[in-house]
Amino acid sequence: MTQAAVNNAKVLYQLSVERAVVEKTDALIFLTPELLEVLENPTIDEKKKQEIIERVCALEEIPQIMVNFLKMMSHLGNCDMMRQIFDAYYQYWDEQNHIMRVQIIFADQPDEATRHEAEQLLQEKYPDYKIEMTESVDESLLGGYLIRGFHEEFDRSYEGRLRQLERKLTGR
Repeated sequence: MTQAAVNNAKVLYQLSVERAVVEKTDALIFLTPELLEVLENPTIDEKKKQEIIERVCALEEIPQIMVNFLKMMSHLGNCDMMRQIFDAYYQYWDEQNHIMRVQIIFADQPDEATRHEAEQLLQEKYPDYKIEMTESVDESLLGGYLIRGFHEEFDRSYEGRLRQLERKLTGR
């Protein structure tokens, strides 16, 4: 993710554009790849691009502030980084609203005690955050679970514990 994408995402946030509006715009832009191709095409007249943005956004009732943002991105030639901008916006919005989205990968279908243990680990580490978890199963873990999110990884899998033991025994 580029710094320009992060900066543009912060601008969206500071303009008080609601997350739901960004998600709706995100879906609109990436639902039809042709729209993004047109906006990125340097041979298409700027005025025509602005008109296309107006029409498409009117169909989905996108607020004018978001329409203006899209027009500015088109004018600056930044439409090629819209995916990065939206992703950076979601991350920044989550940070500002103290929401932590994590993925928990279990070795098999978890029981309630294992799920609670994973949740407790995160709540202790991040008491000020609301934790939103998505779960998946990866049988190659052998047992336990792996938590990924918030720029960290917590490995509570059997495979991870075996690696830790190996490191201790070999002194690495």
